[in-house]
Amino acid sequence: MRRSKDAVKWVLAAALLASMPMAQALANPPVAPTVVDKPGNIPPIPRGIPDLIPYHNFDPPKSPLFDISKLTISGDMRVRAEFRSQAAFGTGAGASYGSNNDFIGQQWMRIGINYAISNDVDVFFQPQWSKNWGAANNTGTGAGCAAGVCANDAFNAGQGDSLFARQAFIMIRNLGVDGLSVKLGRQMVVMGNHRLFGHFDWANTGFSHDGVTFQYNQPTWEFWGGWIRALETDFNIAAAAGGATSSSFGVVPPGVGQGNGNGGFGDNDIIFARFAFKPIAGLAFEPLWVYQANNARVGGTSVTDAHANGQNRHTVGARLAYRNGMFDGTVEGYHQFGVASSGVNAAGGANAKDLHINAYALAAEGGVTFASAPWSPRVGLEFNMASGDGDANCNSAATCRGTANTFENLYPTNHIVMGYADVMAWRNMVAYSASLQVVPFDYAANHLEFRYWNFQRQSTGDNWYRAAQNVYFNSGTGNRASHLTDEVDLIYTLFFKGNKVAWQTGVSYLWAGSYLDSVAVANRGAGASAVNQTWGYTQIHVNF
Repeated sequence: MRRSKDAVKWVLAAALLASMPMAQALANPPVAPTVVDKPGNIPPIPRGIPDLIPYHNFDPPKSPLFDISKLTISGDMRVRAEFRSQAAFGTGAGASYGSNNDFIGQQWMRIGINYAISNDVDVFFQPQWSKNWGAANNTGTGAGCAAGVCANDAFNAGQGDSLFARQAFIMIRNLGVDGLSVKLGRQMVVMGNHRLFGHFDWANTGFSHDGVTFQYNQPTWEFWGGWIRALETDFNIAAAAGGATSSSFGVVPPGVGQGNGNGGFGDNDIIFARFAFKPIAGLAFEPLWVYQANNARVGGTSVTDAHANGQNRHTVGARLAYRNGMFDGTVEGYHQFGVASSGVNAAGGANAKDLHINAYALAAEGGVTFASAPWSPRVGLEFNMASGDGDANCNSAATCRGTANTFENLYPTNHIVMGYADVMAWRNMVAYSASLQVVPFDYAANHLEFRYWNFQRQSTGDNWYRAAQNVYFNSGTGNRASHLTDEVDLIYTLFFKGNKVAWQTGVSYLWAGSYLDSVAVANRGAGASAVNQTWGYTQIHVNF
C-alpha cells in the first residue's frame, strides 16, 4: 500500500511539472496589481482565482460580469405509472410465496442551467427532484407522524423525495491545444449502445459520475478519457482503528489504519480511455479500456454484487457499428481481467479471496429497414452473451477454483438493450432476440416496436442477475436448468405538441422457464411450478 501511495504522489508531481509549460498559453496577459491602501500582509491570490468579485463586509457586490444573453435554461419532466404482477414468478423467492404484485407512480423534474462565460468556457448545473408517489408522506396524517412531521419525510436514497445534482460541471474547450476539451465535476458518461456506460434515464434517478474527463477531437478520430470517482470512503472519518481520531479532512496519523481497513485508499475509482474513429463507408470503430479500482472495505459484500468491493478489474474491447442504406448492425465484445477479493459469495461462503478475474461478453445485432414500404418496417435479430461463474455460490475456499468469471456490467442502461421488463443484466446470460419496428399511420412522430427475447444462463452454477445487476434469483446447487424466461415486449411512442411532449406506453409478458420451476420446487416442494409475469407502464415526458 505504501508503494501505491508513493506512486500516486509521483504521478501527481509529474502531472504538475508537465502542466507548468502550458500556463503561459492558458493565462491572460498579466495585469498590474491594484494598489490597496490597507495594512497587513494579504496573500496575493487568496482564493486561487482572479479577485474580480471581491468578498464584501456588508453590501453585496454588483457584479459587472453577468450577461443574461449568455444564460440558457432547459428542463424536462416525466410522470410514469408502472405495474408488475408475479414479480417473483410465484416461486416463493423474496418476501413471500404470494403473487408479489405491485403498482407504483414515479416522477422526476430536472432544470438545466448553462452559462457561457466565453466561447470556450461553460458552466452547467442540473438539479433533479425525484419521487415515488406515496414514498414520502407529506400530509402529516400517516403512521409515524407527530405534530405534522413524519418520520419518513427524509430523503430516502432516491426512492422517496430526493433532491440532488444530476450534473454540475465546468467545461473548457481548446485547452492550450485546438480540439482539446476538459470537463470537471459531476457529469454523465454515455458510450455507444449504453451496454457498459449509459445515462440510465429509465430509472427515477439515473447515473451520474464525479471526476475529470478529456476529449480530443480530430477530423477522423476522437479520444475520450479520464478519471471518475464512484465512491469516496475515507473522507471525514470519525475514528480510525485503535481509537485514534482523524481530522475533519480524513487525515489519519502516520501508521494508523483507517476504519475501512484500507489505510486511506479505500475508494472506488474508474479510469477509462476510448477512441472513436469516424465512419468509413458506414463502418465506425470504437476501442475501449476501463480500469475499475474498487478498494472499499473487503468483507460483507459478495463477488456477485454489482460493483463489488475489493476488486481491481480491467475491461478491454471494442465496438463496431455499421450503417449504410437499408442495412445496420453492431458488434460489441469485451474481456475482463484482474483480481477480486470481496470476502464472501452470494451464499455467504468465504471463498472470494484473491480471485483471478477472467470474464467476457459479446453482443451482435443487425437489421434491415424497408424505407419505401408502408410504415417503413425494420426487421432485426440480436444475440447477447456474458460469462458466468460456476463457483459463484461455492462455500469452501479449499474446493473453489479461485476464479471470478462473472462479467461486470459496469454502469449501463440495461433497460434499452436487455428487454424492457428489466429482468436481465449483461451478466451470466445468453439471449436471442427478434424485433419488428414500424412507423404506423405514415406519421413520422410515432413509433411501434414488437420484440421477442429468449433468456438463458451462460453458467448453470451462477445466479440470475436482473437489470440493476443485483441477484434476482440465488441459484441453488441442485438447479442446473438454463432456461430462465421468454419475454415479449410491445412498446408504442407518440410525439406531439411540436415534439416537446412524448407519450409512451408498453407491456411485457414473461413465460417462466425450467429454471424458475426448479426454484419453485426447491422453495415449496415437489409438484410446485412457477407462474408467468406481466409488466406494463404508461408515461408522459415533457422537454423545454
